Amino acid sequence: MNNPLRRFILLVMISSVSSLGMAQEEDDIQNTLEYQFIQLKKKSNNYQQYKVVEKIRLDNYWASVNDTLIETRTEISSLNSEVSSLKSKVGTLEMELKDRESSLEDQAYQIEHMSFLGIDMTKGGYVTFSWVIIFVLLAIALVLYMRFSSANRITKTTRSEFNQLNDEFEEHKKRTRDKETKLKRELQTEINRVEELKAKMD
Repeated sequence: MNNPLRRFILLVMISSVSSLGMAQEEDDIQNTLEYQFIQLKKKSNNYQQYKVVEKIRLDNYWASVNDTLIETRTEISSLNSEVSSLKSKVGTLEMELKDRESSLEDQAYQIEHMSFLGIDMTKGGYVTFSWVIIFVLLAIALVLYMRFSSANRITKTTRSEFNQLNDEFEEHKKRTRDKETKLKRELQTEINRVEELKAKMD
């Protein structure tokens, strides 16, 4: 297809669309009450300062007014129903929003708080409390370790002294035993001498 023919077809299509649009716009204008009222006045006869209107035209105009009122009332009723429906939806959405806000507040509270030994506290408070307990336990453990070390040293010293005393006591017992044995021997020797002397005297 050559370019001139294509341009011609394109121009015809554009003009057709434009004429259809203009016709539609013209129909819309002619359907307005204002246009019909102006036409009614134009087509009415003049009598002094009055306008003489044909009944049929007046009836037609009233029919148009009535149709417009019916359409307007129907549209108003439809809009009222839509407004009621939208209000209901808005109310539902507001309730859902409140529920979500409440749920988010609960979740935020649950995130920030916790229960420990039946006490409701923040997680920061719990961490602080835990560190205080850890430091107290470490301090107690350090004190117990120092006391244990001291008691262990005292026990070692006491055991050493006890072993030393026990060794001295065993040594003393041994010496005492040796002395007793020596004394018994000496006593026996003396008894034997006395017996010998008695025998000689007899």
